Amino acid sequence: MKKTIAALTIVCCMALSSQGLSAEAAGSYTYYQVKKGDTLSKIAKQYHITVASLKSLNGLKSDVIYIGERLKVPAAAKRSASAPAKKKAISLSAADRKLLAQLVQAETGSSEPFAGKVEVALVILNRTQHPEFPKTVRGVIYQKTKSGYAFVPVKTGKLTRIQPTKQDYEAVDKALALFPTDRRGSLYFYNPKITKDKWMLSRPVTIRIGHHVFAK
Repeated sequence: MKKTIAALTIVCCMALSSQGLSAEAAGSYTYYQVKKGDTLSKIAKQYHITVASLKSLNGLKSDVIYIGERLKVPAAAKRSASAPAKKKAISLSAADRKLLAQLVQAETGSSEPFAGKVEVALVILNRTQHPEFPKTVRGVIYQKTKSGYAFVPVKTGKLTRIQPTKQDYEAVDKALALFPTDRRGSLYFYNPKITKDKWMLSRPVTIRIGHHVFAK
């Protein structure tokens, strides 16, 4: 009789423990907003869960997801996934340093503050160590897109005719010095008075400088 009671006690404790864990797991999630190029497989890998678990968590019956859609993902994995990766210092050849200074001048001219020029240069540097972009400064600047090129000055052919100023070079050098410890991780920039792209406008803002909004 005592053995039976003890067994029942253990079973009950296990059941309560299981329920507690399930409740904890059910409440330990946050939201991820689907962006261009995302798939369930890619998101599941990023958050260290299976596609089946991700679909179950969100009540999905198919693998189809849409840009801007919000999906539940594990909160603990979110913290791990969003932790900034350690960055390596970057050194540029004279030609690439000039090219980056040309882009900074093309995108900022004389109307943007020095901090804005530095942040534009940081966007290019950040892209070189992000998996969705080329791994070199030249590759990032000349990256092709569906509309032609990622940057308007490249698309128009204006970039190589631009003469960067001393301040543009200084902004590039400042960005190179800041890059290894940069935590904002800006990957995009735009003028909110001009940009109509809904996807770009939905990106998390990192900082606003001058006429530009920077995002990732």
